[in-house]
Amino acid sequence: MSDDDGLLLNFVIPDSNDSKAPLANKSVKVKGGRWKDRRKLQLSLQGRTKEKKLKGVNGVGIENPRVPKRKEVDEASKSKSNESVPSEFKRAKFSETKGQSGGKNNSYVSSLFTNNETASQHVTDTKPTTEEKTYLPSNAPVKGAATFLGLGINEKLSTHLTDHQRFKYPTKIQKLVIPNLLTTQRDLFVKAQTGSGKTMAFILPIFHKLMMENRHKITRDSGVFAIILTPTRELANQIYSVLESLARCHHTLVPGIVIGGEKKKSEKARLRKGVNILVATPGRLADHLENTKSLDISQLRYLVLDEGDKLVELGFEETISKITRIIDQSSKIAETSEKWQGLPTRRINMLCSATLQNNVKQLGSIILSNPEMISVDREVEGTILFDEDTDGGAMSVSNSSEHESFAPDQLIQDVLIVPPKLRLVTLDACLYNIAKKIEQNGIASRSMVFYSCSDSVNYHFDVFTRDGKKLKKVKDEETGEIKTVLVSPEDSTDENDADDSELTAPIIHNSTMVYKLHGSLSQQTRTSILQNFIKDDRRFPHKVLFCTDVASRGLDLPNIANVIEYDAPFTIDDHLHRIGRSARVGNKGEATLFLLPGLEEGYIDAKLKVVHPREENLRIKNYEQVLQQAFAEKDATGKNKHDKLGNWDIHATTWHLEVERWLLEDSSALSKASLAFTSHIRAYATHLSQERNFFNVKLLHLEHLAKSFGLRETPKNIGKKSGKNSDKHLDGIDNGSRRPKKEDPRKKMLRMAKLAIKSNNEFNY
Repeated sequence: MSDDDGLLLNFVIPDSNDSKAPLANKSVKVKGGRWKDRRKLQLSLQGRTKEKKLKGVNGVGIENPRVPKRKEVDEASKSKSNESVPSEFKRAKFSETKGQSGGKNNSYVSSLFTNNETASQHVTDTKPTTEEKTYLPSNAPVKGAATFLGLGINEKLSTHLTDHQRFKYPTKIQKLVIPNLLTTQRDLFVKAQTGSGKTMAFILPIFHKLMMENRHKITRDSGVFAIILTPTRELANQIYSVLESLARCHHTLVPGIVIGGEKKKSEKARLRKGVNILVATPGRLADHLENTKSLDISQLRYLVLDEGDKLVELGFEETISKITRIIDQSSKIAETSEKWQGLPTRRINMLCSATLQNNVKQLGSIILSNPEMISVDREVEGTILFDEDTDGGAMSVSNSSEHESFAPDQLIQDVLIVPPKLRLVTLDACLYNIAKKIEQNGIASRSMVFYSCSDSVNYHFDVFTRDGKKLKKVKDEETGEIKTVLVSPEDSTDENDADDSELTAPIIHNSTMVYKLHGSLSQQTRTSILQNFIKDDRRFPHKVLFCTDVASRGLDLPNIANVIEYDAPFTIDDHLHRIGRSARVGNKGEATLFLLPGLEEGYIDAKLKVVHPREENLRIKNYEQVLQQAFAEKDATGKNKHDKLGNWDIHATTWHLEVERWLLEDSSALSKASLAFTSHIRAYATHLSQERNFFNVKLLHLEHLAKSFGLRETPKNIGKKSGKNSDKHLDGIDNGSRRPKKEDPRKKMLRMAKLAIKSNNEFNY
């Protein structure tokens, strides 16, 4: 009796002594049993076997046994050696199996740790050594004889800086810029590292000049004396907050702000009351200059363009030219120079940037006249590079190297060369290791994770905040006090909470709160997110901000100890601005960059080593060590992240499978994952042509990269199933005129078998 179908096999084996037995070369008809067994027996009787051992009813071998292959011998030996090892300690084999659990989709569940390209770069030994080198911070305040009072800042403002702002000593760039703005009336081009204090370098001299005693006291009715242009709203808000804090020591000076995303009606009301220092984004300022009659710029003495390279990158040259043209037409400086003695007799233009490129020089030629460049040189600290152009137009810089911008000396830059399939789980391991370190040290800190597009930010925020809760203020019925409690997003009835941008992340760690920030959010949401992100909360000592490059420019966020570039920067200057959120004003900091094996490894020697000249501070880490630390290492109680037995690769694969199952169960999450993958590929294709040899979208392994988004197939295949046009590859990226691939033999065999089962024949039981 057969074990599988319960049918009685009635094979009739001819007797070799029988004279009537059929010959070997003649066809023999065998009846009864399964078709596969009958066919094998028939071939065996004809002498057409492939050295396979066929068994009859009694299990008697008909032909010689097959010699096992070498691969099977190795597998057999491995299985014997693992017999004595408990099953929970065995390495999991996640082979590519057909189908999904209970699903109808014909996709494959592939293992994370198979068919991955290995990195060719040498991994740096990250174990601490007794002779580890440490470098002095390159952007820290310089302690010594120089103070703000010694640089020429008045005593009232200097005392306010020391007592309330806790700025005791100026930085290198401040020592160069402040005396220059106080004593001369020349246009300036200021270049310094991120986090070196450029903002205070131009704000303090302006405040000092406007605070000076004069025959006519400057009030809010006196008009606008300084305008500061910024590329992003977040940077504008930050500079405005600095001005507000300084205005406490001189209440007659009134700062103001006009940015996109705010109501123009309320901005017009503030401008009508009067402001003296105006912070603005170019588009909104140009709008007010044309349409708001109450905005008086006739007395403008200072025009500052902060983050000039970003202003050019966003295409504001034409807008800035229109602004300067309107300012020139409205200027009455010559008529009121005697009234405002002590102030510059001409408008001083100033361009600030952490990087020096040709497009920045082009912007400088628009607004700067006979400029002086101030920069902190790496070799000769405090040198001023100066070159006059007799035409008073375009500016040139002498003695400039190939790349003049560098990372802070105290910043530790790690590089993780991670295969595409392992990117997501490695990011989780990085964040968990940071949270664990914060828990052990007891020192709260913040982390930032940079993505290439807003769709990717939204998706990864949802991944890491699954089962997360949000903070909500409730009123205690007994005491009447307002308390902050954790509630599930589904339980919140507030209409303003429809777009949850801050949730706890128990998947990472119980002490972690995750925020998201990108340009597609409303201005009110963006402002609220930044305020909550920098706010201290004992319950969540580890705060993580998922963001795009909108948060990479000029923001001085406190306690940013770790910066993770999950998606590679579009330019090396973007890299410097991203990591510049950490290691600011002399503080320590760490940064991690994710790269793919292969071409992207060339980015290390060609670009990273140029801007990270300290060899000891640029480390190539092994991603497996990061995973092992997160998924295997145990704490003092003997527990790891999963509190289970087994190897770290088993837990890493299980974690990723949970993400995949979550996407299969939630159609909206699956849609977000597909959109994030598609947007990521589009963004990847926008790398500069100079860096295309490192980031070539045509050479990406799309299936493996889709795996890092929790997808079991690329969105191209999903589009086919949904009936969408799939002539284009990846929703808009042309895949070229490729011929359709031949059907996989295994898939064809399975398809034909299904058709055979549906047909009515004698073998369809």
